[in-house]
Amino acid sequence: MIKLQYPPKPVELTNELVKELTNKFKQTGDSVWQQKFIKEALLKMSFDKCCFCEGNTNEESKYVEIEHFHPKSKYDNEVVLWENLLPICKRCNTKKGDHDTKLEPIINPAKDNPKEHLYLRNYWFYPKTPLGKITIDIIYLNDKHRLKRKRSEVGDAVIEQLHELFENVLEFKLNMSVKNRNKIIGKLKNILIECCPNFEYSATAATTLLSDPNYKEIKALFEKHNLWSNEFKDLEEKVEYCALL
Repeated sequence: MIKLQYPPKPVELTNELVKELTNKFKQTGDSVWQQKFIKEALLKMSFDKCCFCEGNTNEESKYVEIEHFHPKSKYDNEVVLWENLLPICKRCNTKKGDHDTKLEPIINPAKDNPKEHLYLRNYWFYPKTPLGKITIDIIYLNDKHRLKRKRSEVGDAVIEQLHELFENVLEFKLNMSVKNRNKIIGKLKNILIECCPNFEYSATAATTLLSDPNYKEIKALFEKHNLWSNEFKDLEEKVEYCALL
């Protein structure tokens, strides 16, 4: 889970339309929130990922649903309120159900910063605060088969890439050729990019990267040989944004 930034309310979602759709929902129970412009804006905000688990909603088993942070069954006046809508996968939506987030709040990733309430260790979520604890429980973020296994795959891939890059760095120390220099620069850039917010399970990838001792040594060598450019600094800032340490 990473911090999301709400985009401006879609221009199509006028006050008049909000009122019309809200009244229609109250009268008919229709899924009035299923508007193309709403879904597209929400997915853009979350980089096509579920706002809670960070699974890619383009995958067949994780198709996107529109989440009402405050459940529509209890707060029907907010059924198309822009600040109450989030993109979510079917698994997380089913787990959250109609949990009353006003009586018993959980993390809202578009308003709260998850890193203040959660940390990741060995691909398991742990709470820093009571808000983090109830979020883990309600969304079942440590679902062993549906979530932790995928986080493990993502994190292990980062570790493998760092191990390979570290070997390449050792080669560069022995032979500082242009070819070897370009190889390690390109590989490090690709690893950092894959830990940025627009990638699936970016919190896991970023946390794994920044916690890995190979990364620390690689960065130190890059700095020593003046290879740590502004581009790397900018990428690392994006990675730090995602990491749950």
